[in-house]
Amino acid sequence: MLGFEAGTCNGSDLYFQSPSEQARSMLFYMTSCGYYYTDKDYRIDRSRYPDARYLLMYIRSGRLSVTANHRTIIAHRGQLVVLDCTQPHQYHTIDNTEFVWMHLDGSNSPQLFEQVCSLYRTPVFDSSNASEVHRLMLDILYAWRNNQFIAEAPLSLRIYSIWISLIAGNATQSCADTGNAQTATEAAIQYIGEHYGEPLTLPELARHVNMSQFYFSRLFKKQCGYSPHEYIILVRINRAKHLLKTTDQPVKVIANSVGYPNITTFSNLFSSRVGVSPSQFRKNPI
Repeated sequence: MLGFEAGTCNGSDLYFQSPSEQARSMLFYMTSCGYYYTDKDYRIDRSRYPDARYLLMYIRSGRLSVTANHRTIIAHRGQLVVLDCTQPHQYHTIDNTEFVWMHLDGSNSPQLFEQVCSLYRTPVFDSSNASEVHRLMLDILYAWRNNQFIAEAPLSLRIYSIWISLIAGNATQSCADTGNAQTATEAAIQYIGEHYGEPLTLPELARHVNMSQFYFSRLFKKQCGYSPHEYIILVRINRAKHLLKTTDQPVKVIANSVGYPNITTFSNLFSSRVGVSPSQFRKNPI
């Protein structure tokens, strides 16, 4: 189906999907998508978009000027754009531009969007997973182009994969910087895995990877989704769960072996994270 918006050129595709009430209440869904070839007359300026909360775009060629949150950024080839369409936004082509777009919503999209914002800190960004996001978008669009129906549950799964690809990606840096950052994070994870039974601290971890505490903490959370402190707690609790289910060691011994000499501290922490006490966890069937 050809798109007939002002500024779109011959060959542009435009498709719509009307989600069911079930999809709106519990799934991820798409309300429209397209593949646009545009000229200098293409321009969108709106206070909000009523049919879906988020807009995702991948720039295949050309340039797109994007304005959101009182800030204007130029999107170039290979970059992604993610906008909250409940807020005023505007975008227009600077020259002939080719891009794929999709309006998305549903399930916990607001939380996923906030995570994307936290990771990239701008609505226009490079991502190490940009090509994967592009591929997933084209899979959905080509299905509509070829009149291949995608049921709502499989479509929801594909849209979720798009969100996860965005979150799992990194804001691209130089190859050296990206490699160094990944190596530092992997080294920290390995160190935690080998020393979780000891009183680990953030300064100790930062020294181990030769970084400042602030930079290491920010880098670790960006790449892992957890702060170093939170990750240490999760490693210790997971190890404690394993010992509770596979050994008959007393809870006090297990607590000490995973880094908590004080059994009360361990029990309170375990209960708050797992929902039951260590003793009850041991008794409950898996």
